[in-house]
Amino acid sequence: MNEPRQAFHNPDLPATASKRRLKTLADLLPMIGFFGVFLILGRDMILATSGLLVGLLLQLVIYKLIHQPIPKWMKILTVVALVFAAMTLVFRDPDFIKIRSSVSGFLIGCFFVGSVLIKKNVLELMLGKMIVFPRKTWNMITLLWSVPVFLNAGLNLFLANLVPGINWQISDDMWMGYRAVSGFIVVGVSFGLVILYLVVTKQRPEFGDALKATEQS
Repeated sequence: MNEPRQAFHNPDLPATASKRRLKTLADLLPMIGFFGVFLILGRDMILATSGLLVGLLLQLVIYKLIHQPIPKWMKILTVVALVFAAMTLVFRDPDFIKIRSSVSGFLIGCFFVGSVLIKKNVLELMLGKMIVFPRKTWNMITLLWSVPVFLNAGLNLFLANLVPGINWQISDDMWMGYRAVSGFIVVGVSFGLVILYLVVTKQRPEFGDALKATEQS
């Protein structure tokens, strides 16, 4: 019980909290730049892409200033976003930035599936110390989590009018609205699939040592 009180008076905590807030801000900047510029400056996809580009660059600057390591997956997705944003601005064609959403989605889905195939399950590595499941269960959870990601990436191509022979006549306003909520929908559906699987297979998670230690303190 002494450790929490010592940690409460730790002078390094304000700096840690500030770093955490700056990291959260940095993670939101690309989205703020993209959607904010679109809504404020005349619903122009080219200008919105410029906002996204600025947000991505500011994100990297903040990460550098606070000495925050950048995960490999984030580096890959950032490079993809920068490349497609640059192509959008050079060719003045918003289809490129719309394609980027599907490319990033497919890469994330492949990342989940690939981690299972190489036996380095990303969700288990992230959450395995707090929530305990058998390896087989973690693999199924990760695969189920990837399904809505792939479906969303495919749906984006249709809604962006990028599938040859199919034109849904979706406006930029509607596409941006879809992009604004699609992430929440994907997470919600993924959680639903995982919970359904656990209920059907009658499995309950066990809390790991890290969570138990927190509760005991």
